[in-house]
Order: sequence, then structure tokens, then C-alpha cells
Amino acid sequence: MKKVLLSTTAIVAAGLLVTSVAYAADEEMMAEPVSIGIGGYTTGAMGFASDGDDGMRSHSIDYVFEVGFSGSTTLDNGITVGVSGQIGRSAGGDEAMDEIHTTLSGSFGSLRLGRTESAAFNATVAAPGAAIGGMIGVNYDWFSTAGGSVNTYSGIGDEDAMKVVYTTPNFNGLTVGMSYAPNNSEENFNDRSTAGLGEHTAVGATYSTDFMDGGSVTLGAGYEMASGSGDPSAVRAGINIGVDQISFGGGMYDHDMNGMMFDVGASWTQGALQLGLQFANNEVGAGDASKAAANLTYTLGPGVLIGGSIASITPAMGADVTQFMLGTAVFF
Repeated sequence: MKKVLLSTTAIVAAGLLVTSVAYAADEEMMAEPVSIGIGGYTTGAMGFASDGDDGMRSHSIDYVFEVGFSGSTTLDNGITVGVSGQIGRSAGGDEAMDEIHTTLSGSFGSLRLGRTESAAFNATVAAPGAAIGGMIGVNYDWFSTAGGSVNTYSGIGDEDAMKVVYTTPNFNGLTVGMSYAPNNSEENFNDRSTAGLGEHTAVGATYSTDFMDGGSVTLGAGYEMASGSGDPSAVRAGINIGVDQISFGGGMYDHDMNGMMFDVGASWTQGALQLGLQFANNEVGAGDASKAAANLTYTLGPGVLIGGSIASITPAMGADVTQFMLGTAVFF
């Protein structure tokens, strides 16, 4: 798999080099330099949980903030060059650069180099119906008690490790991606240690199509593997179906060494209001953990959302937890 991916990357790179040389004599090859735009989001919420633990408060406040810088320009040879970088604060307080990469795209598809998700991660299709832009629901542990952490967006090792990703053009709704990371955890060229997880290879595919009036279906599937620490591998798959104001579906992620997790959900949208029901189960770690949630989102205006969630969580260890969240999200 790795040799096939490297060969494909080399062919694309060679084609880009030949094309660039052919146009190098043109002094006006780039009409304008890349202009950078800024966008991002912030999500904050207050939560209450019936942990029944004297060592834990019954309530807390947390937030996620991310700002991104991106821009692109199209050369006279038709190739679009894009750059992107993100700085964020995740729930829990971690602050770091995230997903820093350069992308070359054209009729050949796209070639991305830098800190970016794998081809398998990009093929993730998960349960619809989460609250305020997807931040509150059964996935992620950002706004959830630790015992109820379920995440079908999981990956092997550092999902944002330095890598190269190639994605084919869209063929009647179908796209296929391949990615390769020389080291799944290190990001420094000078430190090429073979300790821990090493080379990471992934493939992924998504397919989307419309049917009847107002209907759509999206499917995604991916496979990834890494060398070292037992040579782990994982598969994922998911489907979403939408008919008018109703969407339903779910996804699964199965790690050959840790176990499987899955989510299912449905949502109903009427104007600015969205209601969602979700359920997820996590077999990873000490045992099964599950979470069922009812979520609500109301759009106050363009990019401004408020909403909440009430959830019942059965952790792998300990007593069941009832959790209530109320928050807001702003996209800019």
C-alpha cells in the first residue's frame, strides 16, 4: 500500500514540475500573490452532571476556540495553490497550531502537504442531530463527562501528524483519497526516531448523490494502518440519508487492538430550529460506555447559534450520569 501511494505521489509531483517548468518563462504566471482570509468559530457552554461524586462539582463551564488563516491563487497553468493554518484552544485548555498545510489542486485532483487529517479521517460520516454546529452531542469529549466520551472521528495516533494526502477529482459524486505520514507522532525532520508509532498509511472514499426531490445520500469508508506498537489498523464506515427536513444515519470506527465505537442519530429541521436524537456506544478501554442525547439548536442569525442537550450516560465504570448542557456557538 505504501509503495503504491508513494508511486502515485511521485507521478503527480513530476507532472506538476513539468507543468511549472513549461510556464516558468511567463513573467506573469501568477496574476496576484496569495491573499489571506480569516475565519473560525467559538463554542462555549455550561453544563450540569449528576456524577454522584463528592470530589466533583455538579457544574462547570468550558469553551472551544479556533481561528483559521487561509488563501489561494490560481496560476496561468490552471493549478490552484492554497495555504491554510489554524490556531485553537480545545476544551480542557490546550492551545496549539493545527492543520498547517499547502494544497495544489487542478484537473488531477488535489495534493496536500503538511499537518492535516488522513484520507481515512476525511471519509468519516457520523450521526446527524448534534447541537450548535455539531459541538454538543454524542461525539467528542469536549462537552461531555469523561465517562461518556464516544468519538467515531478517532484515528490511530496523531491525526494531525505531518503527511502528504492525495485526493482524486470528483467522479459523479465519488472521491478517493490516499495519505502517508513517515512518522505518526513526530513533526521535526531532525528527529526521525523509529520509536513508538511509525509510518501511517490510509485510504478513504466518499460518495454523495441526490435522489427524488429533496433527497440525498452520503456514504464514507476508510482504512488506516501504522507500523510499530503492534502494527495497529482500523476501519471506519458511515451513511447519512436526508429527505426534506429529516436526516438520519450513523457511523462506526473499529480499531483492531482497542475495540469498536458507533453512533446513530436523526435530526428534524424547521426554519431556524433543529431537533436531534442520538445514541453512541464505545467498547474501547475498560468496557462499554454509552450515551443517549436529545439536542436542540436555534439559529439566531447568520453564524450565531444557541442550543442545549440533555443526555443519559452509562460509563464503563461507575454510576450512570445525567448531563445537561446549554451553550452558544459563533462562526465567523
